[in-house]
Amino acid sequence: MVKYTIERRFSQFVKERNTDRLAKLLGYAGIETNPNIWFGSRLLTVLLFGIVGVLIPFSLFPYLDLKDFGLLADPSFGMRLLVSFAFGIAFALAVALLTYMHLYYLINERASRVDAILPDFLLIVSANLRSGMTPYAAFQSSARPEFGPLQSEIIYVSSLSMGNESFSEALKELTNTIDSAVLRRVVVFFENGLKAGGKLAYLLETSADEIRETEEMKRQMMINAKTYAVFVAFILVLGLPLLLAISTQFMTVFSKVQGSLGGGAAGVTTQVGSIPQPKMNIDVKFIDQLAFILIIGNSIFTSILVGIISRGKILFGLKYSPPLAFASLFFYFIFKTLIGGFLSALA
Repeated sequence: MVKYTIERRFSQFVKERNTDRLAKLLGYAGIETNPNIWFGSRLLTVLLFGIVGVLIPFSLFPYLDLKDFGLLADPSFGMRLLVSFAFGIAFALAVALLTYMHLYYLINERASRVDAILPDFLLIVSANLRSGMTPYAAFQSSARPEFGPLQSEIIYVSSLSMGNESFSEALKELTNTIDSAVLRRVVVFFENGLKAGGKLAYLLETSADEIRETEEMKRQMMINAKTYAVFVAFILVLGLPLLLAISTQFMTVFSKVQGSLGGGAAGVTTQVGSIPQPKMNIDVKFIDQLAFILIIGNSIFTSILVGIISRGKILFGLKYSPPLAFASLFFYFIFKTLIGGFLSALA
């Protein structure tokens, strides 16, 4: 009871005009929780993680060696407070994004499951119609446990049609709980067939064949697109870390050679024979940190590109960014160690 009271207090931040949209999204995802309660609990979670992010600089940073991390190494209270707020905002935004992505994936996964079994359902309804059943009886008896979310929605629509609503009006409820463009088109065909009194069984069989052909074309396109996605991921995981490892090791060796030739101050020109050698004013540790940032950033953009290539949607690719970043960093440190050992052996 206390838990729901706290969540209801946080649910007051959602505007009334957004409640209906949130309720529609939760219906698409198959979540039966009250929209205000759902939003309040997620908002509370976001705020708690934001507080955790604010506390990290004050609790952990004093025990860490942050000399090479720029602003994070500033011991002043004002700078640490600014970093704390930045961490809090980053944590809160990350949790909010993960919450939205989880809801987005639930909606699309539910719609994909329905699209996959919809042709079988239509063929069963068509067979029942040819056996002499009424459209309502054929529709109701076609519900199977293996149809997953579609079965529960069929039962719900059947119960609605037994009340004051007509069967054709009750069918529209299917499109309010499953976000599938294919299902919407089938419902429109089925409703028009009921009103026109045409060959409904033939219409459903034709629709089932068309859906299967469309899904097969999508599957072939996805197979072809995966080849490009794998190629792009290969470049990120192996090609980019190798080039960055070579660059950082080159900078390390160059700075050591420069120091052995004559240790002037940064930016001072040294003399080797009759050829002046300008002293490089770039820190090797900065290059290493820059490589780390490049790998993380490229992992995010590559995952977005993979999502667009494979599914045509940006958010479908973002879930690949953590494993891509982890794999790229892993190979970066492996290549860096191997190249460093090779250069040390040559020296």
